[in-house]
Amino acid sequence: MKLILFYIPFRWLPIVICSILFATLQAAAFRPVVAMPYEVLWIKSSVDALIMVGLGLLLTLAMASFHYVKLDFFQRLVNYFALGIIYIIVWSLLSYLFTLLIFGKEERERVEALIPLTAFVALLIYLIHLSVIHYRIWLRNDEPDNEPAEDDPVDPAALNQLSMHDSENDSGEEILERIAVKIGQKIHVILVPDIVYIQSDGDYVQIVTGQSRYLKEETMKYFEANLPRTQFVRVHRSYIVNVEKILRIELYEKQNQMLTLKNGDQIRASVSGYRELRTILNM
Repeated sequence: MKLILFYIPFRWLPIVICSILFATLQAAAFRPVVAMPYEVLWIKSSVDALIMVGLGLLLTLAMASFHYVKLDFFQRLVNYFALGIIYIIVWSLLSYLFTLLIFGKEERERVEALIPLTAFVALLIYLIHLSVIHYRIWLRNDEPDNEPAEDDPVDPAALNQLSMHDSENDSGEEILERIAVKIGQKIHVILVPDIVYIQSDGDYVQIVTGQSRYLKEETMKYFEANLPRTQFVRVHRSYIVNVEKILRIELYEKQNQMLTLKNGDQIRASVSGYRELRTILNM
């Protein structure tokens, strides 16, 4: 007879290890400050570890669901500040209530003495969570996209059909001729020649056509690989430019170049990006 006491999925194992490590280190850090037994502090820290995991998952979902990448830098900063306040208050309140529930009202004064320290730890963990989320977004934009995009819930068949590659270049690679973008309950079709440039925006890209901007959940690597290479150049880590939409190129600072596009927008080209652009333009 095979007895299984408990099972932890492998993908959760790092989270479990980090939670145990967090509880151990926090209890050790609180011990010289608060006159409470280490065992009591470890239980309290274990509660904090569970709260940390839960709030981390909620924060990740919130960042994806509310599309913070649509906002400019100042708006993001304000929202991150507001999220941080909510994060700290929720953590401190839950930690206080659950710790009080475990140890009873007789430990109320000691538990209340831990609130400032708990709030400080919550602030540090919130900043770490933000850094991890942004690092994962950076990795997504910087690595090839080897998996197919999820089906559009509005009209999966139509969106997949519109997003299919329509032609192939000399090396056999498939090339995009049109891009489907969901706007509300509608699907907008962008013809590739109409694109002025594509800009990385967190977990999304902004496709700019004239004075219009469309947000699409896709990677820069995907468009770099599937747009016509004789027409589109990745002049910067965050920009892919349609060379036919370049109005002029000017020196910017010492080694960088500033591209002025036909819609009036200006984009700074990196050294490597400008080198590739010169190759395409035979300069």
